[in-house]
Amino acid sequence: MNRLFGSGSKQPKPTLDSASANLEKRIGELDVQIQAKNIRLREHHEATKRMRGPALQRRREEALRVLASRKRLEEQRSRLEQQLEGMQNAQAMQDNLQGTMATVEAMRTANKTLKKQFGKIDLDRIERVQDEMRDLQALGDEINETLSMGYEIPGGEPDEAELDEELAALGDELYGDSMLEFEGGAADSEKLPDFLQEDASLNEPAATTAKVQEVAR
Repeated sequence: MNRLFGSGSKQPKPTLDSASANLEKRIGELDVQIQAKNIRLREHHEATKRMRGPALQRRREEALRVLASRKRLEEQRSRLEQQLEGMQNAQAMQDNLQGTMATVEAMRTANKTLKKQFGKIDLDRIERVQDEMRDLQALGDEINETLSMGYEIPGGEPDEAELDEELAALGDELYGDSMLEFEGGAADSEKLPDFLQEDASLNEPAATTAKVQEVAR
């Protein structure tokens, strides 16, 4: 059937971008025509300065026709500008809507991903792990407390009386040791302390004098 009667060519549907481009093109063409009318009006204006009588009147009537044509062009341009502004607003709304739809789609995808990830989380397992960690921490605290405990001294802590007895006993031992060292050192003068050797050397003249006096008697 299409081969007999033919079929219309399938043209792509116009978009806001293409429609806006066509309007801008038509507005540009009107601007050129309006500019040409302005040039004609300036020519008529210059010509009327040198004319008088019927020629001046004919020139003015022609200028009025040019002015009326320019006004019609300006009205067309104004309508096209309004259409272009409406299309630009529609394009802005379409862009905003596409951005909103993209945002919603991204949020939907993120929501689906979050649900899938949260579905893999086992809350009971997390609670069990936390309980085990608390038990291990308590066990560690107990071990540290046990290791830091002091050892008790058998018989309890010593009192002041026991301290005095111990000091007295130590004093007697020190005195006995010093006496033994002194007696052992008397037999060997070389082992005398320096201060005792000095005292012996000082008393030696006196001992010699006493022996001389005894012989003299």
